[in-house]
Amino acid sequence: MTGPPTGGGVAEARTHRSSKSCGLRTSTMGSVVEVAAAAAGGGAAAAASQAESAPPLRLDAVLLGMGPDGHTASLFPAHAVLCETGRAVTYVDDSPKPPACRVTLTLPAINAARLALFVVTGGSKASAVRAAFAAQPDEPVPAGLVLAAGRTHWCLDEPAAAQLREAEAAAERLYG
Repeated sequence: MTGPPTGGGVAEARTHRSSKSCGLRTSTMGSVVEVAAAAAGGGAAAAASQAESAPPLRLDAVLLGMGPDGHTASLFPAHAVLCETGRAVTYVDDSPKPPACRVTLTLPAINAARLALFVVTGGSKASAVRAAFAAQPDEPVPAGLVLAAGRTHWCLDEPAAAQLREAEAAAERLYG
């Protein structure tokens, strides 16, 4: 039997503290163990070792948004966490947008999902939407790197899609 639930509803015996996790707890869910930060101490180190032998995380669906800079989840442009390939979940302790400390799915974990669904609204995101859909973007945005194993769908309102419509109209004028 595991201990009583912690404040987040996860039993104490199923959580692990880490010195680099910004005071957050990481959780063990069944046989899939994800340690979101470098382990500090024997219990967390054992959990990290177990995570390496755990089956890969494969989500049925991920629901994502996108920021005006093209970030999704806590994956920010030009941030080192974009290169994380060894974990499904990791931590960010230097986020360019508050809060500084975050836990996030990694790009490989998001891309392993059967379905990725983006919901993006607002004109402030129009240029990032255009960059996400560009075949050869000047600067790739993290949201544009998401390509789920099954399908990726984008739900955009008119303002968010505005620059896509402009590009489509320009291509129509150019190519007829």
